[in-house]
Amino acid sequence: MIDKISVATAECFTHAKIGITIHKAASGYEDFEFKEIFDREGLKIIRNVRVLASMFIPSVYAAEKLLNIKLPEPDYSYAYAKAYTEKNDLKVAYLMAKGLKDILNCNIAIGTTAGVGRGGICILTDKNKYTFTTDVCGNLLKHENILERQRNGIEKGLRKFIDVLKDEYVNE
Repeated sequence: MIDKISVATAECFTHAKIGITIHKAASGYEDFEFKEIFDREGLKIIRNVRVLASMFIPSVYAAEKLLNIKLPEPDYSYAYAKAYTEKNDLKVAYLMAKGLKDILNCNIAIGTTAGVGRGGICILTDKNKYTFTTDVCGNLLKHENILERQRNGIEKGLRKFIDVLKDEYVNE
């Protein structure tokens, strides 16, 4: 197992809560939201994680400038934020994770974004790319199921992150 595993997140619809939760668990906070997701082994191995950055990035402009990436044109016009179809959310989540991984040279980068559909989450490691959606369909334009989709995305992202740690860094 690697001594320290570096992690960074570029999150939109999850509002940087995946990265903040990972930081709190890795830092040994006694009480934090979503703690119930971490089993005994998860809490033990996450102590080897250090969070380099956890960013909330809702706009195309900021994502492109901060992450040195080029995003596709949004599928929908929505204030200043980016809004894509589910298919493009998966692509954009990957591009955000890839840009962050390239800039910070971290072991694991996580990108999230959601417009219309179930959203997209990407966990990019030194070995693999994991892209997936939430279990909740939402619509940013109509403000439908936004909080439910966000919570599901945070929980699902954290569970997958723990699985990735176990599979790639503990059981190598």
